[in-house]
Amino acid sequence: MLSQQASDSDSETSTTSHKVDAPSAPLTKRDLKDMLTEMKSLVAEELTKHLAPLKEGLTDLTKRTQALENKMEEVTATTSTHEASIKELQEQFTYLEDMQEDLNNRSRRNNIRIRGLPEPSTPEALTAILHEAFSSLLPDALPSDLLLDRAHRALRPPSSSPTQPRDIIIRCHYFHIKEAIMRATRETPLQIEGHTVQLYHDLAPTTLRKRRELKPLTQALQAQGIRYSWGHPFKLMVRHNNRTFTLTKPSEARDFAAQLGISDLNGALHTASQQPMPQRRPWDPQPQRDRTRGQRSSQTYA
Repeated sequence: MLSQQASDSDSETSTTSHKVDAPSAPLTKRDLKDMLTEMKSLVAEELTKHLAPLKEGLTDLTKRTQALENKMEEVTATTSTHEASIKELQEQFTYLEDMQEDLNNRSRRNNIRIRGLPEPSTPEALTAILHEAFSSLLPDALPSDLLLDRAHRALRPPSSSPTQPRDIIIRCHYFHIKEAIMRATRETPLQIEGHTVQLYHDLAPTTLRKRRELKPLTQALQAQGIRYSWGHPFKLMVRHNNRTFTLTKPSEARDFAAQLGISDLNGALHTASQQPMPQRRPWDPQPQRDRTRGQRSSQTYA
């Protein structure tokens, strides 16, 4: 009896183990679909968790980029406004500079600059010497017409070389007398105390600088026999082939020369414009006077 029961128990155990070790049933489409849905949800959850910081960073970057674009638009608009304002101010400055130069030249219109008369000469002696020279140059002029408001040397230190005396600047009281003197010296050189002197119009330094820059052009005009004249405010007027050409800016000299058929100014104008303006020599230090000289001592009042 006992042996039979043991054999039955072993038989049930083997049957149970055989059922457990048996392969499971095949997956259906529904099972695959459920598994795929679950997997998608897990992946989406992981992506959402990891992409959330990136999305926040991109949102912040988008806001900052938009702010920079708006600021750039404001800067661009402001720059355009400033460029227009700067251009207008440059035009106004150029206009005022030209007006100041013209006023400077007008204040000198009665002046004559005389070069070549040796020093020294006191202002009183200069006036007498020049009055005598102009009387011989314009014999028909009345002595009262040859009135000089002032006559003095150029306001710079005397040159150490006696062959380079300072210019003499005079102001004629009457403009027509000044013009008559300038016309007369074109035909007859002026002699003063045995020295042949040269007379020039007294012009503003800026006008002299502009004329110096145009020297290659005027030399080319002279070489080709083309007549020109200077005008005020600053301008160079040329009459050529029954046409009048006017130049007001030295920077446009090359185009101006091309209009006149002059093409051999290659580097001359650039070289002339780079030449520095002549500078005045520094004043020589003068010895200080002894301020104690001439003062009374306290014993005087004793």
